[in-house]
Amino acid sequence: MRTIRTIATTTSRLLGPAFVALSLVAFGVLAVGPRTGRYQTATVLTASMRPTMPEGSMVVTTPVDPADLRVGDVITYRSPVDDRRIVTHRVVEIHQPGPTPIVRTQGDANNGADPWTARLKGGAVWKVRAAVPKVGYATVWLREPPVRTLFVLFVPFVLAALWLKDIWADDDDTTVPPRCPHRAQSLQCGFGRPWPWPPSCPSAPWR
Repeated sequence: MRTIRTIATTTSRLLGPAFVALSLVAFGVLAVGPRTGRYQTATVLTASMRPTMPEGSMVVTTPVDPADLRVGDVITYRSPVDDRRIVTHRVVEIHQPGPTPIVRTQGDANNGADPWTARLKGGAVWKVRAAVPKVGYATVWLREPPVRTLFVLFVPFVLAALWLKDIWADDDDTTVPPRCPHRAQSLQCGFGRPWPWPPSCPSAPWR
């Protein structure tokens, strides 16, 4: 039983900090990093960019000068349609280059180009630099308000639980010094006297 408890304690001590560290890294990459303006993340929700960016992929984009935009670049932008959805597609035409270019895009898996042209404003174009398959589903889930609230409350709780567990484990592991079992020899050994036993005690290990 003690062996199982030791294994469980060791496992929790290893997995607990790892979970907390992973949570902090995810928070930094998904929440803090994009606020610096050096990069952004987006999730590919459709199969239009297969096979390079299947649905569920998380794409990492960085800002580039609109004048440097080229046909073949994959960009993330807000489409000029009613729902103003975020689109990650490849540039197939540049109708008007310059600081606010007009472009037409197309998904790699689509048979034709998108039925619109988009003017890219804002002083920068977000160009895709990397794509991580399936991670986008996790980011969408983590950005849900209930899940975000749960993590804000749960991570501090885990930290507090690990801290208390370490304290209790230290208390449980405290070694109790041996006592002389010969209670009748109370005058000779001292009743309940802890280690070290006096030399005259018959239970001393050197006798």
